[in-house]
Amino acid sequence: MQRKIRQSQTIVPFGVGAIFDLQGESLVACDTFRWGPRGERIQSDRLAAVLGVSEFRAAPAVASNAWAAPSAGVPYARFPAWLFCQKCRRMTRWTRALEQSDKAPTCGSCPGKKQLVPMRWIQICPNGHMDDLDWKRWAHSRNTNPEARQCQKDNLFFESVSGKGAGGLDTLQVHCHSCHSRRNLMGITSKGSLKSIGATCIGRQPWQRWDERADCDEVPLAVQRGASNVYFPLVHSSIEIPNASRADSQSEKALAIKADDFFRPLLGVNEDAPMFDMMVETLVKAHDVKPDYVKGLVRDEKQREAGKATTVEATPGDLLGEEWAAFLTELDNSDDPHFRTRHVDLVPTTKTKVTSLLADRVDKVVLADRLREVRALEGFHRVTPAGSDKLVPVALNHKATVDWLPAIDVRGEGIFLSLDEGRLAVWEEQGAVRDRVLELEKRLNASFMEPRLRERTGAILAPRYVLLHTFAHLLIRRLAFESGYAATSLRERIYARSAAEPGVASKQAGILIYTAAGDSEGTLGGLVRQGEPPQLQGTVLEALQDAMWCSSDPLCSENLASTFASLNFAACHACTLVAETSCESGNYLLDRVLVVGSDKVPGFFQDVLDAAVEAAGEGIRGIS
Repeated sequence: MQRKIRQSQTIVPFGVGAIFDLQGESLVACDTFRWGPRGERIQSDRLAAVLGVSEFRAAPAVASNAWAAPSAGVPYARFPAWLFCQKCRRMTRWTRALEQSDKAPTCGSCPGKKQLVPMRWIQICPNGHMDDLDWKRWAHSRNTNPEARQCQKDNLFFESVSGKGAGGLDTLQVHCHSCHSRRNLMGITSKGSLKSIGATCIGRQPWQRWDERADCDEVPLAVQRGASNVYFPLVHSSIEIPNASRADSQSEKALAIKADDFFRPLLGVNEDAPMFDMMVETLVKAHDVKPDYVKGLVRDEKQREAGKATTVEATPGDLLGEEWAAFLTELDNSDDPHFRTRHVDLVPTTKTKVTSLLADRVDKVVLADRLREVRALEGFHRVTPAGSDKLVPVALNHKATVDWLPAIDVRGEGIFLSLDEGRLAVWEEQGAVRDRVLELEKRLNASFMEPRLRERTGAILAPRYVLLHTFAHLLIRRLAFESGYAATSLRERIYARSAAEPGVASKQAGILIYTAAGDSEGTLGGLVRQGEPPQLQGTVLEALQDAMWCSSDPLCSENLASTFASLNFAACHACTLVAETSCESGNYLLDRVLVVGSDKVPGFFQDVLDAAVEAAGEGIRGIS
């Protein structure tokens, strides 16, 4: 039976291991081994090298043409297997043998074939396993009769208990009509509830066979199937850019290879030719390096000679660093179908005091008329977003045979802004700024979100990251009013790494606000149009002015503990937060005080806003 889902949704939010609800049915996406050799290949060499895979594939699509040959899409399995009838309340453990082509599960006891609906509660464990609750064990766990506790008959009913007041979990019960054992659901989601009845983790995913299970000693946790901790996907993305100049291209080893007699002839040989691999192997043996290193130097040299390489150096494998280098370089990429940028001025010719202060703080503005982004799903966690040791890979037990990851290929447009590094460095060194961010970092270190957020912030949470992240949110909210795109269609990408971090070639201080629409080749053009001078300066000033006052002030501006683990300071839904799909950090690590300032903490754009308020006051006095 086929159900429709957008191809982009097979990565997020309904990727491998996620639960998908559709018209009263609940399904879970199977691992990529069960996709088979289907799916269109997606090219992204940089991202593939970082993730250590050979390629990416889009989810196999089903032809919408009625005359097209039958084809299979992405496999989903029914989960939970325990269903119940909304009329007679009988519970049924559904199996694949009961499935009927193009029909939803129905009750065999009620006249009219009432559709069965899934049970709301499931069990998950920190190792990423997920399974049905043992409802038989739960129903008989409070019965003191030994014979009743051994009842194995499938005669369970999911019932409502009348006269219990407000309708909490104590008004719902699982009742065995054979031995009359029953237990309500009060406390089912509390810690240790399943351990108390002797339930254990099965060690598998719902679509796996029994012989594919793994040994698991974790105590399972009962949750609602729509709970946020059921699925934490690990998605990587890359903006496809021209070749970034290697940070090690002038190292002693690189210069020795370039001086070798075999290197210069390599530049005129096609990489697909057998002679190319033979010459590379000669250099590998002579200089004790890996083939990828030599090939990277060859590509770098070719791009330099063609004038298409970036002038800013980047460490190979640092995706953000290479993108940062591409945006800062004025490239002749008018013929590039995937990456087409142009540098513009934030403030055109005539400058006022306000716009001059703003221009001193914004270094570069780059309009990306064309962007191509590849998003790949590596795996997922359950319960908490833990480290790589608990990551469930999308191929599960078949990583050796499935050397690719599911991905989507999306195109869009964007606006890139970088801040002045000199002014930013001075602002970061101020004691009030450092102390405020240090408190946020302490909370981050103690948070269950640390492994996931550290991938964005780096080893140290620098003030520039919180500033840029908050500034990006403010711009997204303002651009949504003026660009023609919905706020949920805009995304952020933060470049805020410090050169002191290992693997980072140069300091970064910029943001990219972009739209990348799945299943679409074109863009509306409204975002880039909004970045043209002088529109962008007005948008930035309006975004900053919006941040000066929040409808929840003074509670919001003085807030030092919001969201889970108190990972936000002055930020709320009325002023700063955006859609989860727009934020790369899940709406964490935000503080608009670092942008606009306060009595105790200087904001990076505080002088700009002070000048704007002063200019507005002079205008009012002039009118009067």
